[in-house]
Amino acid sequence: MSSLQLTIEEPLSPELALVCPELAERARRLLPDPGWLAPVARTPAPAPPGRLAPFVFALSSLVMTLTPLFFVAFTIRHAVHH
Repeated sequence: MSSLQLTIEEPLSPELALVCPELAERARRLLPDPGWLAPVARTPAPAPPGRLAPFVFALSSLVMTLTPLFFVAFTIRHAVHH
């Protein structure tokens, strides 16, 4: 480690703390004690999707992609006959 002695009166840039180990150590010392942080609340894992979920997903995908195709085919067919 080098003996870099800096006195910085303004807030330290995160980029400087990333490239300079001495400044990173100084920034760590200035951080507040993490004891005041609230404990992390654990949430239960979501239930796995049921057997119907893949079917609903596939059906909705087909409806969303085939509906415009039918409208275009209907429009072209009526435009050709008129």
